[in-house]
Parts: sequence; C-alpha cells; structure tokens
Amino acid sequence: MDNSTLKNAKPEVLDSIARRAHYLATQMIWQANHRPDKEKGDPKIGGHPAGCASSLHIMGALHLLVKSGFDHIANKPHASPTDHAYNYLLDNLLKNDLSKLSLEEANQAMHGLRKFTNGDEFVFQSYHSAYDPDQHNFFPSGSVGIPPVEAGYMALAYRYAHEHGYDVPDAHFWAVCGDSEFREGSMYEAVPDFSEREIGNLTWILDYNRQSLDGHRLVNNAILGGTDADRVERTMAANGWEVIQVRHGAKREALFAKKDGETFKTFLEKELTDYDLQALLLVHDPKLLKDSLIKDYPTLKKFLTPIADQDVYEALRDFGGHDMMSLAKAMMKSKESKRKPTIIIAHTLKGWGLKAAAQQGNHSSLPHEDEVEELRAKQGITGDTLYARFEEKSVEGKFLAARGEKILADIKAQNALKAKNQEFFLNKLAEFGDMPSSLEINTKMTSYPHTQWMLGQLTAKLTRISNTSLNESELKAGQKALTANEKPFKLPGELFISMAPDVGTSTNLNPAMDGKIFGAQEVDDIEAELGVKDDKLPDLVPGEDVTDRFLRFEIAEGNVMSCVGAFGKMRDVVGVPIIPLMTVYDFFLKRALDQYFYNLYWKSSFICVGTPSGVTLSPEGAQHGWKSDVQIPNQITWEPYFCQELDWIMVDAIRRHVLNDNVGRSGVLLRLVTRGAEQKDFVKYLSKQARFKVGLEGKLSRAEFPVAGAVNEEEVAAMSEAEMFATVREEVLKGAYFLIDYRGYAGYEPGDNVINIFAMGALVAEAMKASEALLARGIYANVIVVTSSDLLTGIQAHENDYHYLRNELGINADLYLKKAEEISTGDLITVAGRRIPVVSVHDGEAGLLDNLGSIIGVRQECLAVRKHSKCGRPTEIYKYHHLDDASIVEACGKVLSETALEKVMVSEQALGEANQASNKVAHWTDLWPSATHSQKH
Repeated sequence: MDNSTLKNAKPEVLDSIARRAHYLATQMIWQANHRPDKEKGDPKIGGHPAGCASSLHIMGALHLLVKSGFDHIANKPHASPTDHAYNYLLDNLLKNDLSKLSLEEANQAMHGLRKFTNGDEFVFQSYHSAYDPDQHNFFPSGSVGIPPVEAGYMALAYRYAHEHGYDVPDAHFWAVCGDSEFREGSMYEAVPDFSEREIGNLTWILDYNRQSLDGHRLVNNAILGGTDADRVERTMAANGWEVIQVRHGAKREALFAKKDGETFKTFLEKELTDYDLQALLLVHDPKLLKDSLIKDYPTLKKFLTPIADQDVYEALRDFGGHDMMSLAKAMMKSKESKRKPTIIIAHTLKGWGLKAAAQQGNHSSLPHEDEVEELRAKQGITGDTLYARFEEKSVEGKFLAARGEKILADIKAQNALKAKNQEFFLNKLAEFGDMPSSLEINTKMTSYPHTQWMLGQLTAKLTRISNTSLNESELKAGQKALTANEKPFKLPGELFISMAPDVGTSTNLNPAMDGKIFGAQEVDDIEAELGVKDDKLPDLVPGEDVTDRFLRFEIAEGNVMSCVGAFGKMRDVVGVPIIPLMTVYDFFLKRALDQYFYNLYWKSSFICVGTPSGVTLSPEGAQHGWKSDVQIPNQITWEPYFCQELDWIMVDAIRRHVLNDNVGRSGVLLRLVTRGAEQKDFVKYLSKQARFKVGLEGKLSRAEFPVAGAVNEEEVAAMSEAEMFATVREEVLKGAYFLIDYRGYAGYEPGDNVINIFAMGALVAEAMKASEALLARGIYANVIVVTSSDLLTGIQAHENDYHYLRNELGINADLYLKKAEEISTGDLITVAGRRIPVVSVHDGEAGLLDNLGSIIGVRQECLAVRKHSKCGRPTEIYKYHHLDDASIVEACGKVLSETALEKVMVSEQALGEANQASNKVAHWTDLWPSATHSQKH
C-alpha cells in the first residue's frame, strides 16, 4: 500500500467491514462450541472471542490496507478466527490449486472451526495451520512465543537468499502477539539478535490489552517505572528496535486538542495504572464514570467538567489499537526503517464490542446466544443464514473485491515464482549428472576418527566445492579444479548454510566458518592490519558476500532452532532449496525442543546435529549426558558409528532435500560423538560375512575357533570394498545392517547358540567386543548396527508394519523345536521351543529400542541409560551404566537362558506324566552362572 491508498481509504467503510468480521469470528466460535454431535465426556472446546476482538482492527489494517500477498503474517493463536473472517470477506479462501472455494464451501469452512475433516470438506484448525484454506504465508501459531521469532528468521532467510543471487519477492514480515505472550523467553532471546542482524523487513505488533488468560495483568509500575507498555518501549529501544506506540484513537485526539487536554493525555499515559483502567472500563454508566474520575483524580476536574458524559465514556474506550487508520499509518511507518526491526505497541480493549469487554476471565468465555443473535441482527443477516459477505454492489463489497483480487494476484505470482525456481534448481542440479552417493572422504590415514570429526570433513568439502569456480581460468593460486565426482555437489554446496549457538568450533565447523560469516555488521579487520591474526583459527569477521554461508549465534539454542527451521522452509515457500544445518551440544537440544517440534509440525526441511551426545561425552559428566530421545512425526533420527555411514547419510539427506523427496522425514536429526573408532573394523567384519564371499562352498568358521569340516573364512576371498559398500549403503539408509553375521557358519544353531545384538552409535564398539567374547564361549552373537531407530522401530517403521526389520533383515520369531532331555512316555515326546533372543544396547533412553523384542516376538534385554551419569573415561562410564561389553555378555546369557526355559505346551491331557515330571522351574541363572549371580542366589 502506498500513502495515496491510505489517504483515499474511508474510515466508515473500514469500520463496517471490521464489524462484520467481528460478528463472523464470534459466530464461528459459538458454533464450534454448540455442535449437535458433541458426546458426553468430550473435552471442552472453548474459544477466544475476546482475544479475537482485541486484535480485530490490527488484523483489519493488515488485511484491508497494508499487507501484500507476498508478505507473511504470524498472528497470535487466540485471534485466528479473526483472520479467517477477513479472508472470508476478501473471498480468499483457496484450494491447493489456488482456485477459490465456492460460497457453499466457504460457509462450510466457517462453520467448521475445530471440526474434524476426512478431506471431503473444508474446515479451520484450532489455530493457524497448513490445513486451513487461508494458510498462504501464515505461520502455524499454536506454539505461543515462537511464530514471531520464526517471522524474524524467515525475514533474514529472504535477505540471505536475495544477497546470494536467488530470486525471492520483496516481502515484509508481520507478527501480532499478546502482551502476556511477550513475556515469553523465546521472544526476548531473539530481540537483540534481530536488531544486530539489521532485519528491517520485520514488524512485531503488540496487542496491548492488559489482560492474560487468567484475567487482568498486574504489573509493578513502581518498580518498572511506568506501565508495561513503557517497559516494552524502553527495552526494545535499548535493544536497537524502532518503537511506535499507538495509544489513542481519533476521539481521544480530539479531546487532547481542547483546552487543558494535555492533562487528560498525561493522565491516560502516565498516571492511570493498567489495573485501574480495567476497573474503570467495567463502569457502563457514563455519568458515574465521569463523576468517579473527577472524584478520584482531582487534577482532571477542570478539563472533564465541560465534557459530555458520553464523550468521556467513549474516550476512555477509544484505544489507538482500534483505530484502523492510525494502525495502518504506524505499519507503513515501520516499513521505512530498512535495517532496523520495529515494534508497534497497539493499545487495545480485550473483548471490544462484546459484553465481556475488560471483564476478568473473559479470555475463553463465550457470549450468550442472544448476544450472538444481536450481533447478527446488526449485520442485517436474517433467517437461517449464519455467514454472509457484503452485497457485490455495496461500497464494502466493491472495496473487498478489489482488495481481495490484488492480494490473490500476488499469491499467484509467488506461486509462479516458486514453480520457476523449482524448475531452475532441478535443471541446475542435473547439469553434471546424478549426485554421487558419497563425498569420498578418506579416513584411512586418520587414527581413530570420530563422527563429529567426519561432520567437519563433510561440511569442509562442501564449502570448498561451493567456493571453487567451474571456470578453471578463475581458480586462485593453489586451488584445485573440481573433479567429475565433485561437480554434482557444486549447487548443493552453494545452497548449504551452517549455523551454531556459539559452538561452531567445538562441533568441527571451523572450515565452514573461516572467513565465511554472514552478518550485517561492518567490521574492519584490524587483526590483519595489526598483524595479530592467527591463521590457524577461524576468521570470524562478518560480511555479506556471496561466499558467506555461516550464521554465528550467541548461546541461544532456541534462536538457532527457529532459524534453521525458517531457512529450511524456503524450499516450500519460494522454491529456493537452501540446505540449513545447525550444530548444538546434544544435551542442550532440550532448550529448543519447543522450537524443534514447531519445525517438524511446520514440515520444514533441515539438518540438526546434536554433538557430542550421550554419556559417551563422559568427561562432561551428568549435566551433559542425558539425550532427548524423542519420536516426533516428520523426524528422521540417525546415529551412525562409522564415518562412512555418516557420509552416506549426509549425502542422502542433501539429495532428498534438493529433490523435495523427504516427505514425512524432512527434519533430519544426527547424533554424533567425539569418541574415536577404528574405521578398519567396518570392512574387516563385512568381509567375514558369508554373503560377501566369492565362490563359497560349504560352511565357514573363524580362524580363532576352527570347526571340523568348515572352511577358514580368511581363506575365502571377499568381494571388493566397493561391491560390499554398494549393498551395505542401502541397508544403512534403511535403518540397520549386519556388521557381524554368522549365518552360513558351521555350528550356527538358531534356538540353541545364536543371539542377535542390536547396537546403536558409539556402543557398537562394545557390541563388537561382546560378540568376540561370546564366540569364545561357543555362542554366535550377530551384531546388527542400528543407524536409525526411527526407520527400524519408530514412526516410519510402524507405517509399513516394520517391514525392513521383519522381512529384509530377516529378524523373526521362528520357533526351533528340538527333543527335550526329559522323560518321554509312550509315543509322547517332550519338546523345547526356542527362538533367537535379542539384546539391544545404545547410549540413550530405553524407549528408542526397547520395543524390538515385542515387534519381533522374542525375549529382549534392553541396555540403556537409566540413571544420572558421572565424569570418567568412556570405559568406566559404560560399566557404570551397564553398557559395556561385559554387561552385554551377561545380558546375552540372561536372555539365552530364559529362552531355554521356555516350553511348548500341547495340552495337559496329552502331556500326562511328562508334564508332571517337569514341574520344576529353574531360574535362568542356573543355566548361565556368573560370580554376581552366584552371590545373589
């Protein structure tokens, strides 16, 4: 909107539209609470008509005057029906193809607030949602305090994309939040960050109605030195924000212009407390109100005496937040500051236009039916009609039609730009052929590397590739040309951006940081001038060059999580598939779980690396050791052991992101560690498997434990490393693979001496040692490495009934029957039925893998972290938590023995004497003696 549009706008028309929207929002909420299909015991629905009324004119100014179809809005959740009402009036309720809902469908949606739909009808979710027919450029708003932060970081993402040469529209980002919501820590954490990054295309609007869910807000004015609005203004100004107070409407301003009017203005702004104001607003007798003001505030007597009672009554309620023209002017003013964010403090009345206005507890109170009917009658809506637009030929109808079409044209233009960008990036990605499956990091020359180190190698290579020109004549001194295998990573490398909450160096992102900080501040590199720059450390001087692709943060995990979600959403919003990756100490993911859930609900596409993770970070002790092992829809969690696994996983995640092939798993969570591992063990154990032997005839045996008639596996050639990796890579990406596999070995007797050990992450090392120890006791312990619990036993696995675990890995509950060494009578043979039991071990909460046995249908012992940790070396800490190799061996003995005690029950009559002869039940420890168990029994 330009100033001429604002100048030509007619306040009476805007007011008429706002009152219709007010009625529609109130009716929506009332109907949601009075549906005939409500059943006994159903939870309350409630609603927020007072909160909707509070933001009525704020949203009206945005919808009717200020916003474009390219702008984004984060509206406070309790006012979402107001948005729906305006979009209904603008005829901008849309289907996925951007065609408009018919009037019947639109009325159905209005009548379907908080109603379940199977997809055959249009409804509105409780709060703003991607399922709503007016969800274009709206942030999901159910998580209070987070959408305004997301708005800021998406504003940053737009600027980042623009300055890196990508085609994005000119957009402004608006966030309407409540004054109680504004006490959320998530918002204050972001306040200095937004100003320091000079995010000028961001405006927060504070719906300052002085009430919260429970009732009137009580602010300590004496300590704060004024009202909460004053505190907010000082705080935001001190943090580099522009601040605009919209306190008064036209009626107040007219009174201020009268003689001694300044006294009344000072009283309203400086002397009247929020609590006293709310009490005065409950007085509905104009004469009583005026008399009370004169009595309690003698300084007002001279000014108020000649003022009509009704004028005083109306002036007290004439808040600037309900003056659409004043609001629109403030919003336009906020857009003038190009490198500073702005907050507008809009003074409002909670429950405006309702009988519950300013009342305690009005947050979710519903108006009576007669009040809703009164509102309907004032709108001239009669009969059975509940929802109605203005007549097409009316002044309001013409205004809304023109305004709605302009916004819709922008929406379609953004959608066309998105399609154009998608086509561009897909074509660009295919320029050098398919993306290889690996970034080909050589780990063979490194002693005991760990997965966090590998992350640094992968990001460093992507950074180098992105900053290497394809034109070899432009290469800098010492810079190597890209190989054929590297060229397909050129575009992904350019799209890749990393960020961290002050832990970039300690999470191995140094190469991605060095000289590549994206930031607004202009800083002279005085270190270089003084000759004191340490070239071995990252150069952290910020800039906004095209090669700058690292976002540096203070210790603010919530900010980084919101930022990675906003950047990851650029692919779906404007078709620019920026690939954001954040690192954070895994334990501190908990500080950003709310934001993390928001990202997943929002279906953002990003990579979050929690590193180092778990009690494996043993020197840091208890406070850094407990992981947040969560299972949330749209999440895919990975916990690799070998560096090669991480390479495959990272490349696959990047490929899926740029190809938009990660539906249901776009939130990638990587758990890494700083404990080194012998990478040679990967090929060593794979090459011992029968499936990877060439020309194998007969059964195999290990050289250390030869079996008569079997072939020493070392004497049988294995496939090449590349051939084995081609197979195992697919298994790694499906969630698990056999690292140690004794199928095809002599003496391998399922139901007798076979057990499956499932190990994840760093604990694979302990599982390997346990397997070797068990083989020395004649037990064949397969080791299945779990790379993704989500794919193997979690949400994604459940979607296909755990097909990979049960069918492709071949882990099952087959019953192996054999004659029992007990008395048999006549034709009756006593049999024992045994399955292959399971032991799982991982550094994390038991719930990640403790359902393996129940899924398969076998006995399981789950070794996991169940108590607070301590400081110590990993071997000491693993033993403390019973995760070490000795504990795994004991767990295997327990489940093998308990499985051996199982019996097949035919029938009491059929078993006869045999059943009576075997009534003694042994304890499993009798079959697996150990020093510990001997002491107990």
